[in-house]
Amino acid sequence: MKQASSVILATVLGTAAIARAQPASGPAPKPDDAAGPDQTPHEPVPVSPYGPPPPPVAPTKQPGAAPRAPAKSADPNAAKPAAAPAPRASAAGEAPEPVHKPLRFPEVLTTPTGWLLPAGVLYSRNAVDTGGGLSSDNRVGLGDVAEFGVATTDQIRERDLESDKPAQIQPYVTASFRLGVEENRLFSGQPGVTLGFRKSFERVHHDAKSRIAELTLVASKHLGPDAAIHIGAALWGASLQNNPTGMTTPMEVTLHGKLGDQLRAFGGFEARPLPRSQILIDLGWAPDFCYHCDAAGNGTIKLRPELSWGVRYQVARFMHIESGVRVPDIGNFNLLDAQIFGQITFTSFALSDAVETLK
Repeated sequence: MKQASSVILATVLGTAAIARAQPASGPAPKPDDAAGPDQTPHEPVPVSPYGPPPPPVAPTKQPGAAPRAPAKSADPNAAKPAAAPAPRASAAGEAPEPVHKPLRFPEVLTTPTGWLLPAGVLYSRNAVDTGGGLSSDNRVGLGDVAEFGVATTDQIRERDLESDKPAQIQPYVTASFRLGVEENRLFSGQPGVTLGFRKSFERVHHDAKSRIAELTLVASKHLGPDAAIHIGAALWGASLQNNPTGMTTPMEVTLHGKLGDQLRAFGGFEARPLPRSQILIDLGWAPDFCYHCDAAGNGTIKLRPELSWGVRYQVARFMHIESGVRVPDIGNFNLLDAQIFGQITFTSFALSDAVETLK
């Protein structure tokens, strides 16, 4: 009886050992497959087009300095430095997609930034707000050092008397040109800097002629890969040619002549808590034309401070949606005057890619 039990036990143990030695059914898991053979691989994290800040410029070699030997890692399995990004692979049999430069927007919400559109990139933004305002902004990047655009803005205000509620003059068409240097281009730690100028066409509204011009200088600096700050100054010019009641000669009022009335500081801040989402805040200025506001009943021109805050969401590689709140005059803060706005922005690298194929 004891011998039979020993034979049975030996048979069971031998069968288990043979079964354990057999290979598992199905393909073996790959070393880089973190999800395992029976699970769906993880989707890649979406990459925002803003990207991290440009790498700093490498320090120049001092004359007479001996070259330093590269330090060897004590760990033989240490990871090697990442190689430059390769073109993205497309469908089988097709050419790989071109690698594009990071796209950094030329405006926060209403104020300019120290960044330019990449060469050949087309930019189009259309906006609407609860105050009945409509605006459009269309630009193109020129050689990574300049930018040209034509826009209609709803930020120019008018009123008949000082006590009246301001209303938009629209459409108010402007043309703009900006040039500058991208971040870290000249030296390490250098902010992105742009010098911009925009000027309106003459606008006739309520028998009054008006024009505006704005010269801006702004610097933008990344505070790490997911935040940036923008600081700038604007020199404004504006004219209002009004025809008060009882006068045959039109009266023209201009903003230039007093630097304190023309020079204003502006700025903005942006943070990216998620790869596709940004939080935006900016403070800017806009002209306010009043047709009969001085003691003699003539026109006046004033610059009103505007505060805006909102978000920008990347719907697709070529499309972004922005929404938020804008207070047209924070000097006379009134929540009833605040506006909720929505903007949709389209960008295209088609022209840039076509230019690259001609090189």
